[in-house]
Amino acid sequence: MKILRGVVVAAGLVAMAAGPAVAGLASENIKAKGIVVVTHLDIIPTFVDQARPVLNRFVDDSRHDPGVIVFKMISWDPTTNHFQLIEVFESENAYEEHISLPHTIQFRRDIQQFIGAPYDERLYEYVNQSGPITP
Repeated sequence: MKILRGVVVAAGLVAMAAGPAVAGLASENIKAKGIVVVTHLDIIPTFVDQARPVLNRFVDDSRHDPGVIVFKMISWDPTTNHFQLIEVFESENAYEEHISLPHTIQFRRDIQQFIGAPYDERLYEYVNQSGPITP
């Protein structure tokens, strides 16, 4: 039940975070071509202090990538070592460009030594006509 609540909270944060960013894009059909990515990172507890700067640098660098609408990091409240990256891209092409950039490739190499479970990245797309993400 706690995991489900965490997923619901993460989805809500995506909606709240993307709302202001999407509001200025009325001419773009974000709901039809946008991509939402949720990445779960399970950091080995003894490596959290070393992993945090790697995570923070990646988030900061990624916010400036072309086609990024939202790029946030959240953590699961009951733990200190579970992190989620919440990413919203204008299009699948923007996502593909992001994962090919040197800082993303370097991040994936650097974080590997700190994670205790496989890198869990999941792509989602908008499936209805409910409009852009708003709070």
